[in-house]
Amino acid sequence: MRAPIGLRIRNYRKIKDLSQTALARSVQISPSYLNLIEANKRDVGGSLLHRIAQKLEVDLHDLTGESEQRLINELTEAFADPILASQNLSAQDAHIIVAQLPKMAKALHRTYRGYLDVNAAANAISNRLQSDPLFSQLLHQMLSQITAIRSGAEILRDVKSIPPEQREGFYNSIFDESRALSDVARSLIAQFDRDMERNKSVSPLREVNDMIIGENNYFPELEKAADKIRSDFANGDFTGGSHSGDHQLDEEILPSEETLIEHLKNRFSIRVERSTSSQVISSDKNNFNSKGPDTKTLKLASNATAATRRFQLARKLATLMASENLDKHCTDERLTSKEAKTIMFNALASYVAGALIFPYDLFLRKAQQSSYDVEYLAQYFNASFEQIAHRLVTLRKPGAQGIPFGFLRADPSGFLTKQFPLPGLLMPNAGHACPLWNIYLSLRTPGETVRQIASFADGSRYMFIANTGIKRIKTFSDQPNYSAIMLACDLVHADKTVYANGLQLDNKSSDVKVGPSCNLCVRRQCSHRNSPMAGVSIA
Repeated sequence: MRAPIGLRIRNYRKIKDLSQTALARSVQISPSYLNLIEANKRDVGGSLLHRIAQKLEVDLHDLTGESEQRLINELTEAFADPILASQNLSAQDAHIIVAQLPKMAKALHRTYRGYLDVNAAANAISNRLQSDPLFSQLLHQMLSQITAIRSGAEILRDVKSIPPEQREGFYNSIFDESRALSDVARSLIAQFDRDMERNKSVSPLREVNDMIIGENNYFPELEKAADKIRSDFANGDFTGGSHSGDHQLDEEILPSEETLIEHLKNRFSIRVERSTSSQVISSDKNNFNSKGPDTKTLKLASNATAATRRFQLARKLATLMASENLDKHCTDERLTSKEAKTIMFNALASYVAGALIFPYDLFLRKAQQSSYDVEYLAQYFNASFEQIAHRLVTLRKPGAQGIPFGFLRADPSGFLTKQFPLPGLLMPNAGHACPLWNIYLSLRTPGETVRQIASFADGSRYMFIANTGIKRIKTFSDQPNYSAIMLACDLVHADKTVYANGLQLDNKSSDVKVGPSCNLCVRRQCSHRNSPMAGVSIA
């Protein structure tokens, strides 16, 4: 649709009190042609537009209306907003308002932008106060610290080395203030906990994360579904790679890539292709409630590693053979949108694929025998560091639990793309974590596992284990794709892992002093801080 240049010409002409005939004659066109221009039925530009602007004594920019066109686009978008959609305003209405009532159009646009800003701020505050578990954890920490201050005040109150009158007056004041603050903090925590229970999710992805966390990332029905799929491979040589001597599979059956391909072909008539196209993305993903394959061809990128190919094949098989189980979990009332259900469907399909390739009991046994050596497990199961890390955080079976790990993934910019939290460990929900976490150090040394003892301001200590992987590129011109993975466990479990070897776990002087993220960190003097602490202005 044309910008309303003609309508503006008419408005300026009327302001100058010129007739169409007079203006048309002065710019050397016919009155009828000017009438078409002013009716916005003819384009106008070049020297003619310059002549009209000069005659009307206005700036050319005022007639071309670049800013007005942006305003029209903004208003058109505003008219599509649910708050205005019932008025049935169109793009043509936006043109007319901008052309005939420019000040009104700007006022409407400013009002709408103000509404969006206020709404965004309200959502941010709601998310912060009602949906952010970090905020609740911080408050719990505050309560613990206040309680410690109160205990210290009680002890100091009983010190006999100062006059009783001064001691009582000074320390009773500290005691009373800390007790009052403790009561306030306790009330706030109770309120925020109630709000979080009522309003946990603010986005489809957040709903999915909340549900997975709520289930402690362990789904027994999906573990059974994976066992049932694996039992279908009882005939034939289905070992998942070459294992020599002590690498016996303890009667567990691990499906190989060839087995998975054969099963997809024989049972579902799905043919697997390897493609060199730069546009190929694995087509193993399905939508929630999808029954059966939507295609008879599964295309896998030719540059994918054997571990990636096997996982994608297992994932496709999971969507087909465990669809009822997947759909059942996706109808959970905690998932309120179709998008959230689809995200959950694919996440749980990956869960089944992991359970299929890494049988729970065997994987836990090998993890414990190897002291949770991720590199060893990756070689034993022909898997990637990330696949092993994913499976480690699902070892939450009651009565047969592994070490509780937290999981974090970051892209090369440091932006967090995935996480599974660890109770007590403050992990940002999105954005960037503390720059001192070794997940960022690992980005400098791809393929090398780095370890770290991290100490937080509240005295908690954790072991961080990180490794950065590189996806294979198809051609020389492709850009390598890096992904940093970090596992975290409480230091009380560190001695059960191979990564504690050679470390003095009782020596806190060598700990790296960290925080959750800069805006949540209370270490004011940290030289690595890149943003101010929340609620504290920059001096």
